[in-house]
Amino acid sequence: MALKFTFYLHDNLITPTNRTAFAVTVPVAKVDEWTLSDQSWLLEINASYFGTVVVLEDPLTLEPPLNSTQVGYARGMYVFDKNLGAENEHNGIEWLFTAIFNEESGLANSTLCFKGWDYFPDSVLGNTEVAVCGGTGKFRLAKGFSKVSVAIIDAVSAALKFDVSVFF
Repeated sequence: MALKFTFYLHDNLITPTNRTAFAVTVPVAKVDEWTLSDQSWLLEINASYFGTVVVLEDPLTLEPPLNSTQVGYARGMYVFDKNLGAENEHNGIEWLFTAIFNEESGLANSTLCFKGWDYFPDSVLGNTEVAVCGGTGKFRLAKGFSKVSVAIIDAVSAALKFDVSVFF
């Protein structure tokens, strides 16, 4: 069976309140002056976040606004794994997360696992793809992919659009 659907992942790494993602390992300079609980200093020491591991529990919604119908959570991690170089001013992240769907989604007790690399300029243009590499419940033995694009981005958070094509 094949299914296509869309959800929006809302990630908030910076805001002290309502944060949904936390940097758990960072390339730290001057360890004695900062703590992992205050991450506002991160950009000061590493403009690309290279080497940072972020654990997330991000809400998934049907529409771009955070206050739209929530259909589940994304739980997992991402790693900033593209260092800024002289030839490239952008970075990227490696995604590894599970989308856990709720009753509102119509897919309760079902999950999809995502893995893939997101080069930021590509996701802004809607050219990023990540793999669907498994699932549970209604998505048992799932495979497929998702196009990822930036729906909303501001100084403290982002909403990413996932256009999922899954076969199970």
